[in-house]
Amino acid sequence: MSRLRALPAALVAFLLPVIGVAQPGSDHPGYFPIEDLEILPEESINLEINLTGPMMKFIALATDENDPELSKMVEDLESIRVRGADLEGVDVEEARSGIQRATTKLVDAGWSSMVRMREDDEEVYIYFKEEAGQMVGLTVLSLEGDEAMLINLVGKIDPTKLSSLAYGLDLPQLDRTTENTAEDD
Repeated sequence: MSRLRALPAALVAFLLPVIGVAQPGSDHPGYFPIEDLEILPEESINLEINLTGPMMKFIALATDENDPELSKMVEDLESIRVRGADLEGVDVEEARSGIQRATTKLVDAGWSSMVRMREDDEEVYIYFKEEAGQMVGLTVLSLEGDEAMLINLVGKIDPTKLSSLAYGLDLPQLDRTTENTAEDD
């Protein structure tokens, strides 16, 4: 009997590290581990958004009547992950080096550059992952003034609807994708 009671505890102890490491959607081709990039010191992060599964469905339903375009965009996504930081007291050059390492990781993992912008104290890099002619992931790495933002969208993405998502989530960094798409047309 005591061995039977010990079995569930042993199983939980065995699976807990695996459960803790696996991120929702981490096996999806559009997933990029922004939380593991070591660009921003953990104590500087003042915004963290992790939306997956049921929460994505809730947002899609909640926005359907007021913004059907945003609702459809969110409905097609599997997750939205954001890390934002105040760069006050952070070694900005170290953060810039981290961004450069991250862009190399993205390219090595088969991501394509959509936007690469460096000017004054502003850097924005936007990469997308494509599979079978469909955009399935978008990653934004941004250092602007005294703020940094790392964003990863996972799922079916319609680039023409990104401005609606940027507005709905108040993430102006995503607007750059729309600006770039409009310039290409």
